[in-house]
Amino acid sequence: MQLLTELLAIPNQALISIIGAGGKTTTMYTLARELAQRGKRVITTTTTNIYPPSPQESEICLLISQTPDIFKSIQNAWGQNYHITVASHPIAQGKLAGLAPDQPYQMLLTSGADVVIVEADGARHLHIKAPAGHEPVVPPETNLALILISAEAINWPLNGDIAHRPECIAAVTGISFGDTLTPGVIATLMTNEQGALKGLPETAHTYLLITHATQAKLESIQELARLVRHSSRITGVLASAQPGEWFPL
Repeated sequence: MQLLTELLAIPNQALISIIGAGGKTTTMYTLARELAQRGKRVITTTTTNIYPPSPQESEICLLISQTPDIFKSIQNAWGQNYHITVASHPIAQGKLAGLAPDQPYQMLLTSGADVVIVEADGARHLHIKAPAGHEPVVPPETNLALILISAEAINWPLNGDIAHRPECIAAVTGISFGDTLTPGVIATLMTNEQGALKGLPETAHTYLLITHATQAKLESIQELARLVRHSSRITGVLASAQPGEWFPL
């Protein structure tokens, strides 16, 4: 098993967008921790909504609404810190509102960060999703994109218990509610310009990350990876059985 930082081709001045379902927040903070341990200054943020990070996820969280000069505040906060989370302002249900799509790139250019990681999609803790018309909210300067899906969705019937926006999945793939989410169906979703690739810059290196990759699902996961790799838009496919431990497919 390897770390994400060992398997991803992370560019200099990286603006990373994470979309899809099945562990985006965990992946964001895990990747941030790995990069910070390598001496990179990392900002984690969102263009949707997130819960405030725990101290284990991010020791510092700055809110733009409470910080008149956010860029100066970030620069002052580095010190011995290599990881900072930035959001906009508190909203309902204990969450924090995200940034405008242009702000993550501004922070990358002006705050002293080496890497900005953006959670650019929402999935309500479900295992697979297709985007609605207003999703995802990906900064156009993104140069590394991570599409997430949980292996728990593979070979399950399409319904609202497993999928966020199942009607959008049906529309993109041509299946109906109750039909099986086979590796072939999921590969269609992952490589469709109105599916998982929607809103991702063509110039970005794009990886499919499959979480909850148990041994029982391995054959289906390998089939999914084989099908997805036919797309010229997919740089690589990685899988993980538990957070922080990955293997290439």
